[in-house]
Amino acid sequence: MKISLTFLALLGFSGAFTAPRQFVSKKLQHHEKSSTSSTSLMNTYDDWRSDAIVDQIPLDEETVQMCLDELVYSNYGMTMFGVHDAPASIGITGEIALSEVCGPEVYLTLYGKFWHSRSHVLGRAAVYLNARMPEIVTVSVLDPDELNDFEEKIDECTGDIMEVVDRRSVDYNGDRSTMTYQGIDPDQRGPFVRTVGGDFKIIPS
Repeated sequence: MKISLTFLALLGFSGAFTAPRQFVSKKLQHHEKSSTSSTSLMNTYDDWRSDAIVDQIPLDEETVQMCLDELVYSNYGMTMFGVHDAPASIGITGEIALSEVCGPEVYLTLYGKFWHSRSHVLGRAAVYLNARMPEIVTVSVLDPDELNDFEEKIDECTGDIMEVVDRRSVDYNGDRSTMTYQGIDPDQRGPFVRTVGGDFKIIPS
């Protein structure tokens, strides 16, 4: 399945996967904005989400991996990926990996359980990768099934659906289902918000 970057932009993605843990590079060194800035942001992805300005870099496997790390280890990534303590504490195990770079096409893979929809995770990565490396034409997954939030178990003899497995992390406090029922897109809020003190706190339903 290929993701059109122009289409994602029209859907409202303003921001963007990381390799399996054994391949994840060391966490990017946090950098600070200049002393004239009133906001201290963690890394390039956070800066980009703040001001939509980012340095462009050449496309290769190393730079794609670097940008995936920027996403995963950003403030935003700390609400999405299971490598962080807060998401892991509510059952999120989802991670994102680079499969390969083939010319202007980038192939990623998702595994584990996400609180967000899997297509949303791919979309966030796709838009950010294209902002950093404009020569990227598409960001895809090799297996379209990786984007399904539900897995159907089929009886081999009858072809009937025997079970539907939810691939998402547990809706531990009911917020995700409540927002869906109320017509609110859970992906736009996510499982966490930050309080003034900086701690994670769930918004009451």
